[in-house]
Amino acid sequence: MNIDTLFGLPAHPLVVHAAVVLLPIAAIGLIVIAFVPRARRTYGPIVFGVALAATVAVGLAQQSGESLEGQVKKTEQVEEHTEQGQTVLPWAIAVTLASAVVAAEPYLERRIDLPARAVTGVLVAVSLIAGIGATWTVIEVGHSGAASVWDNADVEP
Repeated sequence: MNIDTLFGLPAHPLVVHAAVVLLPIAAIGLIVIAFVPRARRTYGPIVFGVALAATVAVGLAQQSGESLEGQVKKTEQVEEHTEQGQTVLPWAIAVTLASAVVAAEPYLERRIDLPARAVTGVLVAVSLIAGIGATWTVIEVGHSGAASVWDNADVEP
C-alpha cells in the first residue's frame, strides 16, 4: 500500500505530523513507566499502543516521503532529509519493543526469578536510550525536512 495523496494534497506533510507527535509521546511514556514500576500495569499497554501507532506513522511517512521525493526539485537539503528519514524507523521500532517489554514486566516478574532492582535498572537504561534516541532523531529529521521546504520556498520574511 503506497500513499501518495490525502484529500488531494501530498500525503507526506500530513502523515509526518502523526509520527512527529506520537513518537516523542511514546518515548516520554516509555521513560515514565520504566522509572515508575507501579505505573507499568496501568499505563504500559497505553504506551505500547501509542508506540505501535507511532511506528506505523513513521513507516507511512517514509513511504509517502519517497513518493514525494520524485515530485520535488532535487536539492542537497532534500537528499539529506531523505537519508536522515531512514534513521527514524529503527528508533521507532526500538521504542515499540522496549515499551512491550516494560508493559509486560509486571506479568512476567512472577515467572522469572530476577531481582526487581536489576530488572528496573535494565529497563530504565534501555528505555532512556530508545526514548532519547527516538526523540532526538525525530527532531533532527523534522528540522531538516522543514528547512528543505522553507529554504527553497519563494516566501519573503
